Amino acid sequence: MIRDLIRHYLSFLVICVVAGLQFSCTEIQSKTPSPSTEVKESVVDDSLALFLSDFERDFIAGLRNKRIPGAGIAIVKDGQIILQKGFGIKKRGEPDTVDEHTIFRLGSVSKGFASVLAGTFVEDGELEWEGIVSDYLEEFELNDADQTNRVQIKHILSHTSGLPRHAYTNLIEDGLSINRIISRLDRVPLIAKEGEQLAYQNAAYSVIEKVLEAQTDIDFNTLLQEELFEPLKMTNSSSTYEIMSFSKNKAMPHVYHSRQRGRVSIPISKKYYNAVSSGGINASAADMGKWLLLLTGYHPEIISEETLDEIFEPQATINNKRFSRHWDGVNESHYGLGWRVLDNDGQRIVYHGGYVNGYRSEIAFAPDQNLGICIIINANSSYPLEVIPDFFNGIPD
Repeated sequence: MIRDLIRHYLSFLVICVVAGLQFSCTEIQSKTPSPSTEVKESVVDDSLALFLSDFERDFIAGLRNKRIPGAGIAIVKDGQIILQKGFGIKKRGEPDTVDEHTIFRLGSVSKGFASVLAGTFVEDGELEWEGIVSDYLEEFELNDADQTNRVQIKHILSHTSGLPRHAYTNLIEDGLSINRIISRLDRVPLIAKEGEQLAYQNAAYSVIEKVLEAQTDIDFNTLLQEELFEPLKMTNSSSTYEIMSFSKNKAMPHVYHSRQRGRVSIPISKKYYNAVSSGGINASAADMGKWLLLLTGYHPEIISEETLDEIFEPQATINNKRFSRHWDGVNESHYGLGWRVLDNDGQRIVYHGGYVNGYRSEIAFAPDQNLGICIIINANSSYPLEVIPDFFNGIPD
């Protein structure tokens, strides 16, 4: 009897061990992060810790040299946020300091949120990258009727619809609604056939908002909140002027003033809150760390790596080095769906920058290495453009 009990116990123990091993292997292979997105010291070895210490020291020195009032930074590696921090002050002349939850405007870094949001609807079968825009949105008409019937979702998200560069960006800045701007697109002479030429857009890009609203009968800002911000626990993120204005923990924008020989604070502008997908999102460094985890594949419950790869797939060649001039190793530069894609000596870097109303933001990540960084500042300075290439070229494996 005792021998039988021992035999049954040992058999049960073996089953438990095997099951435990299988569970552990599944956890290791999965790119799902732990529920907490706090900074994890466990993934930081001595060489990485030294690099981050030196990086932070040099970053602070650069902020001082460039006279940048405040900044936020987030770094992710292997599914964990390894650094999230605020630096400097929220407003010149006042003592309040920036922390990781201080809100900044993102400008064109908002475009990546729109393409990822669209990607979630592609996964659900409610949208197709090759879907004809006018089939989803009857009001969408270009100057050429045949081209209207050919332009696809991927063309408006890759700036290859055939419209000239920055078509009607002036109307966005004048405060017109996207609906009113869409009604005027047929007045603009086209410069190329769809898919043939990259010409950066804000108004045409924001057509994606109205496509998604037509498909769901839900406001675009609500879609952002329900599909991305809330699931990712991006509690400081929003997409309206009102929320930004009334936030107690926000960085104020700054511009250079020649008479005062330095940067001065200016009011927050309403510009681009009428075109959220192109430049109207507000977020903190802590939130951008969570966003980077999704972009590097660690939130498959929201969007799969396969769909992310579709979003990052190059659609058009970028023929100038304006945004890659600080990357010595960049051989090729392309645009995907809401993202620039750089070949950094064989390393795929997905990147975007943004500027709006005295704020600057830069985000870049290497999805194949599970590595990413975001820098947000409350001044118009190219400093983040200089910092990020050195980060990727210097961080230890």
